[in-house]
Amino acid sequence: MRDLASEFFRRHPELSLAALGAADNARAMDLNPLGCKAEFFAAESHPELVALYRESNALAFPGELSLPGWVLSDLYLLPGAIGLLTCEARVLDIPVRKRLGLRPDDRAIAAAYLGAPTIHPGTFIGVSLLSLVPRVLAGAWVKALTLRMLGASRLRGVAQWQNPSVRVHTRMGPMRVVSSVPGTHEFKAKSFVYESDLSDEATWSSAMQRRYEGPIDAKIQATDHDELGRVLARAEQGERILIIPPGLDAQGRVLLRFEPS
Repeated sequence: MRDLASEFFRRHPELSLAALGAADNARAMDLNPLGCKAEFFAAESHPELVALYRESNALAFPGELSLPGWVLSDLYLLPGAIGLLTCEARVLDIPVRKRLGLRPDDRAIAAAYLGAPTIHPGTFIGVSLLSLVPRVLAGAWVKALTLRMLGASRLRGVAQWQNPSVRVHTRMGPMRVVSSVPGTHEFKAKSFVYESDLSDEATWSSAMQRRYEGPIDAKIQATDHDELGRVLARAEQGERILIIPPGLDAQGRVLLRFEPS
């Protein structure tokens, strides 16, 4: 993973790794994940970066998934930190740059990710993965490096079956299907809870390179919510069901493996 991370930044010198959170949280983080130096920005001292993150997040998650300011303060910045890949705004596509009101030499956010802490040691909840620079694996790398900064050994999150982000999530390794989404999530009907085991770096590295191999037991169209609902029911009853990298095939089908409990 260290070699892969080094190669990523060698190929993309325009990107820099950073973290944004409450000042006191820097002491608890690894700011040299996989040998990549991260700059920590205390949210209390950098309100302009906080505002830029919120605007970038709104661009990626408009409408009903828009991030309220109090959630950003209380649940993102205060308990943890947001991992960032930053760049000069000229790296962004011109329409994106204009929507954010940035000049070419302004600081911009290329990709961002939040790993929210849980009551289970080493387990984090993945939230708000965004990338504004397509085709360079910025989303996968900001997620991987943020999780390393946080010292995560296990990840849980909510994903939508047909969202292309499933391809990014499986760069962390196979996704175990856990359950339907608790509560009143706006996209509950087409979402699921997943879990990734981050403790095996060899598996993680293989998945990042798309070298993961293994049998595929079923391919279910990501829009077939009835059939995927039955998959969720089986998972909730204790069956071990994995989404195998790359997660979705070219026909938009979810790639599944069923393992003994």
